[in-house]
Formats: sequence, C-alpha cells, structure tokens
Amino acid sequence: MMADFLVIGALALDRPVWLEGRLEPGGRVAGRSLGARLAPRLGGGGANAGVALMKAGHTVKLASLVAADDAGDQAIAMAKAAGLDVALVGCRPGESRTTLILIDPDGERLVLGLDLDRTHLTLPSLPAPLDHPDIQPDGVYVRAAFPGAEAWAAVSRGPVVVHWPAPAYAGPADVVVCSADDLAPEVLATPFGAASAVFGPRLSAIVVTHGAEGASAYSAGALISVRPPPAKVTDSTGAGDVFAAGLLEALSAGAGMERALEQACAWGAVTVGLASSAPVDATAGVYRPFGA
Repeated sequence: MMADFLVIGALALDRPVWLEGRLEPGGRVAGRSLGARLAPRLGGGGANAGVALMKAGHTVKLASLVAADDAGDQAIAMAKAAGLDVALVGCRPGESRTTLILIDPDGERLVLGLDLDRTHLTLPSLPAPLDHPDIQPDGVYVRAAFPGAEAWAAVSRGPVVVHWPAPAYAGPADVVVCSADDLAPEVLATPFGAASAVFGPRLSAIVVTHGAEGASAYSAGALISVRPPPAKVTDSTGAGDVFAAGLLEALSAGAGMERALEQACAWGAVTVGLASSAPVDATAGVYRPFGA
C-alpha cells in the first residue's frame, strides 16, 4: 500500500571522485570524477533516504534547507527530477557547501566538506505544519534536526525514526538509528538506557548499525541482531540513510522489529552496489516494500 512519508534532512550536491588507490599519509593517488569535471550528483541524507522510499512506490515530501544560490537551485531541480516533493524546502543563510565524496577501490567513502562556513549558526525554521494542514505523513524520518523538525514529528500518523546523536532535536521518537562508530563507549555499554534518558518513555528501540556486520536493535527487554545479505560494494555512500528508510517503511507497514531490521539491511545492501548517493539509478522494484 502506498504511504506518504516525510523526510527531514539535507539536500545537497555530492561531487564523487573514484580513487585508484587508498589514501595513505605521504602517498599519491589518481582519481576520476563524474563527467571528468567534478560534476555533481544528488545527495544529502534527506535526499538519499527520500529517493529510496520513492523507489519503493511511496510519495515522499522532503523538508530541508538549502542556500539561495545556483547550487541550491540545482539541488532542488535534481530532487524534483528524482520524484521528490520539495514544497517544504526552504532557504538558509550563506552559500552552498562543496562536498567531495572520495571513494576507494573497495567502495568505502570519505566525505570531504570544503570551506565549511560555520558563521551562520542560526538557521531559519522549516515551514510549520499549521501552514500545511493537508500534509499528514504516515511516517517521519528525522535525518537532520532542522528547526521545526519537532513539530512535524509530532503530527506524524505513523512511526518517527530519528538519526542519533541529534543534539538539536527535542521532539518525539519511536526508534533512533545510529552507527556504532558515532557512539561513546558508555552509550554502547547500555544503548537503550542512554537513548531512553534522552527521548523518554515513547522510545521503543535504538538500532545500532555495524556496517557489513549488520545491525542490532536494543529495547527494554530484548536484543535483536540481523546480518545483511551478501553484497558487492561499489559505493557505500547513502547506505546508512537508505537503511533507515527501509526500517521506517517496514515499521509503518506494521512489521515487527526483526522483520524491519531484515528489510533495512536488504535495502542497505542494495545501495552499496550502486554508484550513487541518492539512489536515483536504482531499478524499479529493487527496494521491495514490506509485505510485497
């Protein structure tokens, strides 16, 4: 059944560079860029997750903030071309940031943000739900805690999945998703207790991803671990975002946590085999919705 999802997260232009060797201190390595001219491709955590949900047959509204410049306009145009609804994309101060995605021969990626402007710390708020009463999402993924994200999570008719840690977010969450690499040792020791202390009693689980080793869901009384299916890694960019999208899609369709984790791992495994950030080139049906 088709659902209406809202994804709150970055919309950006990624400029991939495929390296002929690994980066080593003091070394030299050649690479090739998209179009041999550092051409951009659609990226950003919000777009990555949103495109996967759209490929699964759902409608997706993207709430984001982009700079009011040519690169911001290009990112919006690419998102529209991919099928995303960008009515909730607003403008932020400053210029667009240049992001290089360095991809080694094993498909692992390093994100390099150039000349990041950290002077505009105050972001405008996203458009408010009261101004868009026709938007009633069946599920929300908060990838970036833009101002106003809490209000949209509060009106969701389905599960709210939040990328964590998210220091600026103080809204509801049913499930939080995070990479083990981003968690402090004391949080890894008691993941559910640490997350519950932040999000309160509504939280049902914290999902911790371990890359190729799979993911584990911690709740008040259970631990569920799932390994991903075999995959040939071409480009790991966006796999974590698509994992979260697959988790949200399954939970919104009524899946239990184990089945939802299986779907999330499957979606992530598909994504690492694609040469993309947002999976715009994924073939129809490759992101199977829950129950299909």
